[in-house]
Amino acid sequence: MNIKLRPIILAGGTGARLWPLSTEERPKQFIPMFKGLSLFDLTLQRLNKKSLFKRPIIVTLNRYLDFVNSSLLRTGIEAETIILEPEAKNTFPAITTAVMLALKKDSSENFFVSPSDHYISSNKNFHDSCGLAGKEIKNGGLILMGVRPEQPSIEYGYISTEQNNRNIKNVVGFIEKPNLDKSKKLISQPNVYWNAGVFAFNGSWFLNELEKINKKMLLNISDIVQLESGYSNVFTPNKILFKEVQKISFDKAFVEENTKTSMTILNAGWSDLGSWFSLAALHKNLDSLFIPYFEEAYDRYIRPWGFFETLMENDSCKVKLLSILPNEKLSLQKHQHRKETWHVIQGTATIVRGKERFILQPGEIITIKKNQVHRLENLGDDSLEVIEIQTGSYFGEDDIVRIEDSYGRIDSK
Repeated sequence: MNIKLRPIILAGGTGARLWPLSTEERPKQFIPMFKGLSLFDLTLQRLNKKSLFKRPIIVTLNRYLDFVNSSLLRTGIEAETIILEPEAKNTFPAITTAVMLALKKDSSENFFVSPSDHYISSNKNFHDSCGLAGKEIKNGGLILMGVRPEQPSIEYGYISTEQNNRNIKNVVGFIEKPNLDKSKKLISQPNVYWNAGVFAFNGSWFLNELEKINKKMLLNISDIVQLESGYSNVFTPNKILFKEVQKISFDKAFVEENTKTSMTILNAGWSDLGSWFSLAALHKNLDSLFIPYFEEAYDRYIRPWGFFETLMENDSCKVKLLSILPNEKLSLQKHQHRKETWHVIQGTATIVRGKERFILQPGEIITIKKNQVHRLENLGDDSLEVIEIQTGSYFGEDDIVRIEDSYGRIDSK
């Protein structure tokens, strides 16, 4: 018999690493970046395969209810329950509350947990992996999904498994987000995968194991769920009781403590879109239907070292794409009214900051303070691309005090 999974969709995150595109007022999962559809819309559609999934439980924050309802109306999908957390408490309370609520109605439920702000390019491959996970549930334990690393990345956690050719692999360990050198070593190992943060389990098994791992956390959330009375498709936890719940991730509270964990490979074009680096990579994928959500279209400005484009601008910040040609460099400069954060997207960046010198690879970040002397240089053979986020009180091009310049543009200030 085919096991149907009850999706738990996590939609309360703020996507802080994608600021200022993603904000607390409108986080990345609700931004219509895919021809009018958001990542949340795409997640609902992906989990709307009735042969695999039941109606979803959605966990979000009170202030995002309008976004959720709009998406449900737009996609025509009906939620089983919407849980409105009074405040963000990370993923463990969100998942555990959803499981307990669902088990009050059906103690045999099997669950599939998915973030709502991840991107999947192949729904078919995703569903194939979900089918494998669903079949494995009868054997007990937690089933994770792992992604074969495509390049070194400091953005993701890693899963280490036993080396075999089976569809379901036993997990032997977890590696926190590593530095670049360690990530290069990790991806050379055939039994190491990115942790996609997507998993399946039987609900009753989970609560039994949680009681052994941390009974106090279980009881705290149980007290909240017991206050639910009658049937409603919206549940708002008691604010006072919820405030006492520990803020902790599901990985820390349960996954890393659990003794029976396996993994299936997810080969479906996955990205968590958790940074400007991963967003830029998706932008270059012409098959992704990704359209940057910027209010205005800006021109490209040619400079002796390459070009820049303004991606977005408001009163508090400005985002630019810098493209530096091989063996070219910006002037040695400083700014009086803004600080800058550079996200390396492509190539190798050589950076001078004060008396320090840095070499940054794709995915790495550095911040330049106001009045801090700095320079960006491309010593490589390929173009260097950097996302520059400016914050401050003024973002005009005349807030550049040049100290040295290869193109004769020295300021007299």
